[in-house]
Amino acid sequence: MTQTYQSYHVDWFVNGDVIQQNVTVHIADGRLMEIESGRSAAAISLGPVALIPGLVNAHTHLEFSLLDRPIPTAGRFTNWIRSVVAHRREHPTSVPDAIHRGVRESVQSGTTLIGDIATVGWSVTDYMESQFAGVVFQELLGLGDERMSAQSGLAQSIIAKEWPESDTNLFGLSPHAPYSVRPDLLQCAVEIAKTSGTPLAMHLAETPAELELLADGTGEFREMLTDFGIWRDGLFGGKTPADYLAILAECPRSLVVHGNYLTEDDLQFLARQPQMTLVYCPRTHAAFGHPPHPWRRLVELGGSVAIGTDSRASNPDLSLFAELQFLAKQHSDLSHLEILKLGTINGRRALLGEIADQNHADFCVVRWEKGLTPDPARNLFAAGNRVIGTIVNGADLVSADPTTTD
Repeated sequence: MTQTYQSYHVDWFVNGDVIQQNVTVHIADGRLMEIESGRSAAAISLGPVALIPGLVNAHTHLEFSLLDRPIPTAGRFTNWIRSVVAHRREHPTSVPDAIHRGVRESVQSGTTLIGDIATVGWSVTDYMESQFAGVVFQELLGLGDERMSAQSGLAQSIIAKEWPESDTNLFGLSPHAPYSVRPDLLQCAVEIAKTSGTPLAMHLAETPAELELLADGTGEFREMLTDFGIWRDGLFGGKTPADYLAILAECPRSLVVHGNYLTEDDLQFLARQPQMTLVYCPRTHAAFGHPPHPWRRLVELGGSVAIGTDSRASNPDLSLFAELQFLAKQHSDLSHLEILKLGTINGRRALLGEIADQNHADFCVVRWEKGLTPDPARNLFAAGNRVIGTIVNGADLVSADPTTTD
C-alpha cells in the first residue's frame, strides 16, 4: 500500500498542555508521527502561526446552515421553537444543501469533528459528499402512541447503517428533549444505545419553562404542545432534569446538551459519571439571555464539558473558534489551554469514546493578531486572532475564506 507523507513547519505547536516553538510536524497516512525541532528541509512552511488540534463542535444542527441570520431569540422560548418548526416545514428539500454549506463553513473555520443532530430529508451521501467527520445523531420526536412504533423503528434503522470507508464516523441517537419525547421512547433509545454502544445526545434543562412543564405540567410548553395537537395528559408533572440524567447515565456515552439550569445536585451527579459530557453552547446561551452557565462548577467537580455552536437558527455562524474566543473574553482568568481542551479533546471523547485517536492528524492553523506577542496560554483565543486554514487527514490544507487570509 502506498503511504502518504507530509511535513509542516510552524512557529508554535500547541496540543493539550504541550507548547513547542519552531518545530516541524511530520505526518504519515493521516497520523501524527513526529515533532522535530527546527525546520525540516522538505517541510511546508505555514509561517508565523500556531498549529492546534482540529476543533470539535460537539453539538450543532447543520440543517439550518442556509440561514443568513439567526431566528430572533427575544421573548418566549416556545415562540422561537414555533419559528424553527415553521422554517423546517417551509424548506423540506433544502437539507442536503444546508449540510454541504454547514460542513464547508465548519472546516474552513478550523472544525474537523462535528456532532450533528439530523431530523428528516438527509442521507449518508449528503455527509459523504462533504468533508464531514463525526457523529450524525438521528433526532427522535414523539409524545403519542402512534409515534412510538415509527420512531423506535427509525432508531433501529439508523443504528444498522454503516459509514462507507470510515472507521471513526458514527451514527447516534438524539431523543430531542423532555417536552418532545415520551418516557418510553427515551427508554427505547437508551436500550438501543446500551446494546449497540451508540452515543446518545439530549437537550436538557434548557429553559425555566421546561422545568415548569416537568414539575407541574403547566406553562408555555403546554400551550405550544396543545396548539400543535400533540399534548398528552399524564406525561408531565412531578419530574426534574435529575430524572432524565439518571436515565441517560445508563448509556455507554451520552451528551447532555445546554444544561443551562442544572442544579448543584445535578452537577455533582454528572461529575460522578465519566461517560457523560455536558455540552455548552456559549453564544446561543448568551443570545437567549440566560443567567451564567454552570459549566465551570462542573469542571471544578471533575466533570466533562465540551463546546458546541448549536445552529445558525440561534448563532450568527458555525465557528467553534469564535465560541472559544467568546468564552475566553467572558472568563479572562482562565488559561487558554484549558479552553482549548473544551473545544478539542473533551468533545472528541464525548463523540467518539474509546476510538478517539489522539494521533489523528487534523489541525487548525491560527494566526495571531498583528502586533500581539504570542503566548498560547494567555492569548491563543484573543479577539484579533483568526483561523487561516485547516489540515484535514494530515494532507488536505483547506484555506479559510480568502478575505480573511491576507
